[in-house]
Formats: sequence, structure tokens, C-alpha cells
Amino acid sequence: ILAATSAGAADLPNTKEAPVPAPVSAFDWTGFYAGVNGGYGLDHVSVPYILTLPGGTARGISAMTERGPLLGGQIGYNYELTNLPLLGHAVVGIEADSDWADINGSAQAVTAFGPAAFGTRIENFGTLRGRLGYDFDRLLLYIGGGLSYATTEIYYSGPGYSGATTTTRLPLRFSAYTIGAEYALSNNWTIRAEYMYDYIRAGWNDYDPAPGIVIDFPSRATFHVARVGLNYKFDLFPPSPILAK
Repeated sequence: ILAATSAGAADLPNTKEAPVPAPVSAFDWTGFYAGVNGGYGLDHVSVPYILTLPGGTARGISAMTERGPLLGGQIGYNYELTNLPLLGHAVVGIEADSDWADINGSAQAVTAFGPAAFGTRIENFGTLRGRLGYDFDRLLLYIGGGLSYATTEIYYSGPGYSGATTTTRLPLRFSAYTIGAEYALSNNWTIRAEYMYDYIRAGWNDYDPAPGIVIDFPSRATFHVARVGLNYKFDLFPPSPILAK
């Protein structure tokens, strides 16, 4: 009788309420972050040149394509604005990055005095940019702009002469612009893809390697960058946990 009673009780329906699942909170973009990035830079420019030598003057126009990889890191801070009129919510922030680069290209020219080459290599660059975006929970679309710097090497070679100059330039104007998308993989890790246009400097270079010899040609530290990145978001002030009633 006891065994039958126990078996019958086990078959009775469970009248207890099912546990209520914890609500899923929206992703919060507010906070500091740091990460790494990598990508590729590219630029194409026409290069007019003037060679003044003891035997005469040679001039013409050649073309130069600068290209190469880049690798670096970034740090920044985002702040998410909510309950905005019309928009609903948005994200504002500031970011600094610095990248090693090997964006290099040279223009080749055939002159009456022999072959000549004029080149530009971007060795490293960095930016300090503001960011403005709109998020769809874990997806953030953003634009940005700000200051930049770059270390460039300008070099040339010709029949019997060659030289190079390395300079770090910091334009005091808005010179870097970005557009991109970022997605939160978890509460701390995000991935991104972005395009950046950076205009550091464009101008003529005049070299006098020897008496009676003058080399004039332009260079341009301007490049288009496509890169991807991985960020870690620091939860310095995590929200209080939601307790079930």
C-alpha cells in the first residue's frame, strides 16, 4: 500500500509556478575600453618632378601608389545617451590610437641623365578623434573626426645622387575622419570594422645634394585605411543585479 501511494504521488501534476526567467538587459556602451587593430593603407598620386643638373634640366610627371600594412592599438571612452527627443539614444565618445605602418610607394622616372625615383614611406601614425554614433542595442554605427600625426620618410635617388628625410608632422587641424560599425560579442568584448581617411601633409620637397644640382618633387602623406579591431570594455561601475521577487 505504501509503495502504491508513493508511486501515485509522483504522478500527480506539479501545481507550482514555473520560475520566471531573468530579464535580458540591453547592452550599455558607456565605459572605458582598450584594444588592438590591424589593416591596410593605400594612396595614389601624380608626381611632377624637376631635376636641375650641371648638364641641363629634366622635368616630367610620374605616378606613385603607396600601399602597405598597419598594426596598432586604441583606447577610448564611450557614453550612451538615452531618452533623447526623436533619436531615442545615441553614443558619444573620444578615442586615441597609434599604429605602426609600412605604407610605402615610389615614382619611377626615366630622364636624359638616367633613371630617377621619388618615394614616400609612412612609418607610423596616430589620431585623437571624437566619435558620434547610434546604437541598435549591440550594434553601433558611428562617425568620427579629429587630429592626427604621422612620421614619414621622403626619399629620392638619381644618377650619382640620393638622399632621404624623416619627419614627424602634427597638423593643428582636423585631418582624420572615420566611419565604422562595432558589435558587442559579450558584455566586455566588441569587434569593429572601419574606414579612415587621413590627410597629414602634401607639398613640394627641394633638395640640393651638391652645387649646381637641385631636385624638386612633391610628396603626400595622405592615405585611405581599412582596418578591423578588437576591444575590451572595462566595467568599472557595473549595474546592480536584478533580483527576482
